[in-house]
Amino acid sequence: MPEGTVIATGLQFPEGPAIDRDGVLHVVEIAGQRVTKVQPDGTTEVFATTGGGPNGSAFGPDGRLYVCNNGGRWPTDVPSTATSGRAEAGAGRIEAISPEGSVETVLTEVDGEPLHAPNDICFDADGGYYFTDPVWASAVMERTAGHIVHVDASGSARRVHTGLQFPNGLGVTDDGRFLVVCESMTGMLWGFKIGSGGALEGEPRPNGHIGRRSIPDGFCFDSDGNMIIAGHQTNHLFVHAGSDGRPVRTVELAEAGPTNVCFGGSDFRTLYVTSSDAGEVVALEWPVPGMRLFPDRR
Repeated sequence: MPEGTVIATGLQFPEGPAIDRDGVLHVVEIAGQRVTKVQPDGTTEVFATTGGGPNGSAFGPDGRLYVCNNGGRWPTDVPSTATSGRAEAGAGRIEAISPEGSVETVLTEVDGEPLHAPNDICFDADGGYYFTDPVWASAVMERTAGHIVHVDASGSARRVHTGLQFPNGLGVTDDGRFLVVCESMTGMLWGFKIGSGGALEGEPRPNGHIGRRSIPDGFCFDSDGNMIIAGHQTNHLFVHAGSDGRPVRTVELAEAGPTNVCFGGSDFRTLYVTSSDAGEVVALEWPVPGMRLFPDRR
């Protein structure tokens, strides 16, 4: 039986769910070119208009919402984007949005090379953040090596890995020692050891595989150390052990197209799922609480 309750509808390719410190859910609408607040009763309101294509988001230590803006790239063949107009395919950038909704562009290039299409973002234990920067062409994913970028707490950015075929969702493990990254074009998840200053040490190791028929998109960790992975192009969430990537279980959703997940709710056991095809947010009660993200650890 499908699991979950639809709490919000009418969104234009929702992605990048994030919970603020008041417990309010924020989701990006890639094709809507905005960030939207979703209240517990399901009502929505525009938090900020970004233009381009806001793709992933995470709240930083300073209370601002950091957004990966892919420049205006989104699939045009799903129901939620039917009235969205033509994708812009402009310049990628990282934006920071104040609690009042003011948008500031904070990064457009690394070492003189422009960003391609920033996709997803997560913070580390030192107050810096990682984001994935895959390559798009004509709004279609290419088999071209993408980048992983680290930005330290002072704002200094560097590319720390190049080589994954469309690097997508990412997250830092509970102990702060490893970064896990989804490789959408191969169905793989890779674990990187985090070194000094946010560097990624050595070669990545396999940290799970959900197969080529499903695109591993965004994911999050629960407090048991499991990864809950949105299997885009299916109606599944794949649960894998964070330590070694072994499959734990699969959760079936009513609609295809999950893009990302995050935890919230009064007991932090509500799993929110953004569903791109139907333009919905779905809520599931999870058996254990979610992992607290680093900016929220006080």
